[in-house]
Amino acid sequence: MIKYLFYILLVNFPLQNNLKKAIKKYTNGKYEKAINILKTKNKKKNYDHYFYLGHSYSFVGKNELSILYYDTAINLNNQKDIAFFERGISYFLSGNSRKALDDINTAILINSENANYLINRGTIYYDLGMIDSACNDWQNAINMDNDVIDYSIIEINCN
Repeated sequence: MIKYLFYILLVNFPLQNNLKKAIKKYTNGKYEKAINILKTKNKKKNYDHYFYLGHSYSFVGKNELSILYYDTAINLNNQKDIAFFERGISYFLSGNSRKALDDINTAILINSENANYLINRGTIYYDLGMIDSACNDWQNAINMDNDVIDYSIIEINCN
């Protein structure tokens, strides 16, 4: 029994160790290195693995790839608002504002207290020509957090 437990610890240690190394690289802005670490062959991968892989790809401008990894992360845990938000940003940067809006809306349903989600949804609304909705989101974001956006942006775009 003790040998079995020891074996399980040894098998899982490289996975956790690689994830920690990758997150450290990610945190230091070394996204390509984080990607290389995360792409090593491990049998067991979790939400964090796929989320950080997707987020690293988004930081190097490979949003189509990031969406694939966010998809997997969301399939593993669909209660993480940040994954929907980040996938929405990747959709937006890939030119798919409709899917971006769906994901940002889901993120807001999970966590309605994040003013940055409203700012970004407002930007997507603005991109889709829904100016009143954009201005409403931006104003609501300022009401939540006065420092989240420069008010002059609202004055310029929301006459």
